[in-house]
Amino acid sequence: MQLTADVVRKLGLLSRLHIPEDRLEEVAADLQPILGHLEELASLDLSDIEPMMHPDNSPRPLRPDVVQESLPREVALANSPTARDGFFTVPKVIGAV
Repeated sequence: MQLTADVVRKLGLLSRLHIPEDRLEEVAADLQPILGHLEELASLDLSDIEPMMHPDNSPRPLRPDVVQESLPREVALANSPTARDGFFTVPKVIGAV
């Protein structure tokens, strides 16, 4: 696949990157070798290779699941810069302008 200025412009839009118009061709030329490597990987026959969830399949040691006393609320809130009614207070981030 050949990358064009239009494709790079759309990639920039989708990835929320501002790519100046005068650099679109340069960015396309920089991305073309990467795209070539991806096409080469996509052409490999992997039908006889079993999929894996993670490259390291060694066992994971887990701590025992034991009920323990939790941290007292006052101690947990002691380092909080602001707290109200026994809860952490944080700046509004959803819907903030």
